[in-house]
Amino acid sequence: MAAISTLRRLRQRLPIYGALLVLAGLLGCTTTKPGALLKRQGDEIIVAGQLFHTGTRAVTWMDPGGYDAYRVERRFAAFDQSSWETSKVAVATLKTPNRYGLRQDGLTPEQLERVRGGGWELPLLRDKVDQFVLHFDAAGTSRQCFNVLHDHRCLSVHLMLDLDGTIYQTLDLKERAWHATTSNTRSIGIEIANIGAFAPGQQRMFEEWYQRDDTGWPRVVVPTRFGPAGIHTPNFVARPARKEPVQGVVQGRTLQQYDFTPEQYAALVKLTATLCKVFPKLRCDYPRDADGKLVLGKLPDDALNQYQGVLGHYHIQSNKVDPGPALQWERVIGGAQKLLR
Repeated sequence: MAAISTLRRLRQRLPIYGALLVLAGLLGCTTTKPGALLKRQGDEIIVAGQLFHTGTRAVTWMDPGGYDAYRVERRFAAFDQSSWETSKVAVATLKTPNRYGLRQDGLTPEQLERVRGGGWELPLLRDKVDQFVLHFDAAGTSRQCFNVLHDHRCLSVHLMLDLDGTIYQTLDLKERAWHATTSNTRSIGIEIANIGAFAPGQQRMFEEWYQRDDTGWPRVVVPTRFGPAGIHTPNFVARPARKEPVQGVVQGRTLQQYDFTPEQYAALVKLTATLCKVFPKLRCDYPRDADGKLVLGKLPDDALNQYQGVLGHYHIQSNKVDPGPALQWERVIGGAQKLLR
């Protein structure tokens, strides 16, 4: 009311255009000037070209230090040997310059024609995405994960979660990343930095990747043969959330795995809540059996086709065990559910 009263007084002394500008200022509106810098907070992910806050650090493919899955050259090859023309000869597994595709299943011919150039509307994308697939990357760091996927395996994933909790987005979530076979068209995928799960007696990687300090608590030590670790946080010390390896059964196999870091859990909780908020069909829950317990193997095909929510790679493929027995599902889902209330 005060703003309207002020406008009435000013109308006698100002042209109508000037009065409208005053009202806009009183109501908190601003005019964007050409060339003005729109600053980001550093926690945004990109969905159909639009920015959504996550509440945790996120680095996109457009940011310094990011990982760009749109580029066709090999990221970690010598520059003069990185082009697609050279790469397709040097690396036999690279069959196509693009390591991603179009979410085309279920689109009408008209919709397909509209989005094939990249023009996804957010409501249409929300209608098509209903799964969030969790992986461990078996590479140990996000830098090495991108190296394996992009430079050597002709694969992709939307998001990577590094040891320090930094989220890297390599593609707009509108894209069909190649990470989970039959679920690629309908899912978002994330690779969580962790060397993986091994059968008891076969976990030699633990000796190479984990060292105990004077406290007896293990810390991650990236082997020098991988070069720079690429961790965003300077001098970060990565420690698993639990002191000892976790043993459990996945796909009927007994496995051991060091837990993910507390920083990874904190970021994953916020990211999961964000995705479940942005994509209404993506339920904030994990696959459960009749007793409400976590399903520890591949879902039957019919169940997988109907499933909408967060799930592991092993729920999709019987030959996969990621994200492994160590992932604390209730910590992730329960935490995300609290943020959504």
